[in-house]
Amino acid sequence: MSSRKSVNPNQSVRQAQSYGLLTEDKSASLVNNAKQGLSRRSFLAASLAAPFIVPRHVLGGTGYQGPSDTLTIACIGVGGMGRHYLDGCKDERIVALCDLDHNLVQSRGVFEKYPSAKRYHDFRKMFDKEAKNFDALIIATPDHTHAIILMAGLQLGKHIYCAKPIAHSIGEARKIKQAVLKNKNLVTQSSVQAAGTEGALTTTEFLMSGAIGPVRELHIWCNHPAYPCSLLRPTEAQTPPPGMDWDLWIGPAPYRPYNSAYHPENWRPWWNFGSGTVGDMACHTLHIFFKELQLGAPTTVYSYGSTRHDGFFKPVKTPDCQGHANMVTWEFPTRGNLPPLKVYWYDGGMKPHRPDGLNPRRPMSGDGLLFVGEKGQMMTDYYGSTRPLLLPEEKFRDFQAPPKTLPRTEHHYREWTQACKTGSRTACPIEFGCEMTEMALLGTLALRTGQLLEWDVEAMRVTNDEKANSLVNPPYRAGWSL
Repeated sequence: MSSRKSVNPNQSVRQAQSYGLLTEDKSASLVNNAKQGLSRRSFLAASLAAPFIVPRHVLGGTGYQGPSDTLTIACIGVGGMGRHYLDGCKDERIVALCDLDHNLVQSRGVFEKYPSAKRYHDFRKMFDKEAKNFDALIIATPDHTHAIILMAGLQLGKHIYCAKPIAHSIGEARKIKQAVLKNKNLVTQSSVQAAGTEGALTTTEFLMSGAIGPVRELHIWCNHPAYPCSLLRPTEAQTPPPGMDWDLWIGPAPYRPYNSAYHPENWRPWWNFGSGTVGDMACHTLHIFFKELQLGAPTTVYSYGSTRHDGFFKPVKTPDCQGHANMVTWEFPTRGNLPPLKVYWYDGGMKPHRPDGLNPRRPMSGDGLLFVGEKGQMMTDYYGSTRPLLLPEEKFRDFQAPPKTLPRTEHHYREWTQACKTGSRTACPIEFGCEMTEMALLGTLALRTGQLLEWDVEAMRVTNDEKANSLVNPPYRAGWSL
């Protein structure tokens, strides 16, 4: 199939009329709605004003998906999170799988699950041989290779699903956003699974109801990291898994000899390959309130990370790896009608102090959000999946939940695959992912340097620290470019 074909509203109406579903008056109305961006599924659903019977040969029966409606997908990085992304797209046709460590992929049964898919080690060779055979690309590699692969996928004209953070540097995030906006015919999705869900949007609606007034503080606590941290760079050069091209895995990053401290799946806390916990996890919650609180451009960012000790009063510096527990603060100025705001991040088991007005018998969740407004406070879990609790509890005991006004997403992965077929937008397109990633990576820069950073968003520059500024758009290793 050619997934880039747009929905033709006139043709869809003619088809619906031929099935006896539409009157002429309703047809004109639906054409207008379709031109405003409704998907074919929503378009036809809107026409069903009364029960009807359609022959099986028209719809293909319950759950039927014809070959021409099936998306062809290639995936890069299938041994880790990629295998879960593929599970979410199981109704489509997986035609190519790429991973540098085939032994890991084999041990996890991924090749067995998709026996007809072609197998590759090098994504560049996969693109050369398979570009005409797939419509959409899933990217599930370590952070430091996202941008290289994503930009190549856009150049090939592929729809993209990409793991977050979308980029490993702010410079990459800006370039990716610009490229995505130039390719508006391509459908993209960031791997922020809670985006558009009932719980997340309920939290957004509670926030926008104005019940707690303008927000001046936001506390975010995350129960990650889920991997070893505060590590020294390995000095031992180990042997990579059989058949693995380690130099290609390093890609644009500074070269490091292979060590199991990096692979498999332990690369996230290492600054050369990952983005630490704040880079890894922030986008999973920022989407709930990012646009509503206008979090685009902080003026100041600072942070603190835990210190490793090897013996009594023997601190050890670990400049290549994040600490076990970290705090980040972003300071935002007045934004339109919104007052100045401080956003606080805590990970590694740390949390903010218990808020006033919280029932003493109610525990603080392991991860969560606390909005501090001028009229009250609001607390929920990190992903917004529980009903928000307004504080003081006694004051808001009779508060009525606001109406549901935001469109919900029923299935994160299916939303992307359906959008690829219809040209509709997803709940978390990559350009939005880039904006959230930029904020998260500013936190990463503060942790890496240990300095209070002053940020000029227009110039894309840290104005008071040259080391941090050199990491905003760092050079690639020789042989790589974006």
